Amino acid sequence: MNMKLSELKNVTIRKFSNYVHQQFHLQNVNKFLYYNIHNFFIFVITFIILFNTNISQLTILLFIVSLDAFSIVVLHNCPLSILEKKYLKRTITDERKDILKKMGILYKCDHEYENQIELLINVWMIVACKILCILLLKTVNIKIFDSSKVYL
Repeated sequence: MNMKLSELKNVTIRKFSNYVHQQFHLQNVNKFLYYNIHNFFIFVITFIILFNTNISQLTILLFIVSLDAFSIVVLHNCPLSILEKKYLKRTITDERKDILKKMGILYKCDHEYENQIELLINVWMIVACKILCILLLKTVNIKIFDSSKVYL
């Protein structure tokens, strides 16, 4: 099924998308949207890792991190990083490298792919370790005293 460019422009979804884009002036949307989405994902994942003790929810998080790692392997880059690079010419990975250099930590690897895979492997291991620790505590029936009631 070969569609010409003129036919492609007349597809209903494309017409609706163009209408919404013009109606809400989305051409003026701040280009840092992808950067903010990326930061939001990182914040939510970090928050869940730190404060959630529900094994089912942590397993879902582990699956989401695994999907992100899979997309990095398939695309050789994080999908949000690709969009950041396209629109901002700079990614969160670049920011992270700059922060590490300012802290005196020399990061010799310049391949974004390897940096992102390494980061996601570390996140995956943290989540998996937390799940295992919770399972171990439940297995040996150890209850952690929580005066702030965070883990109820």
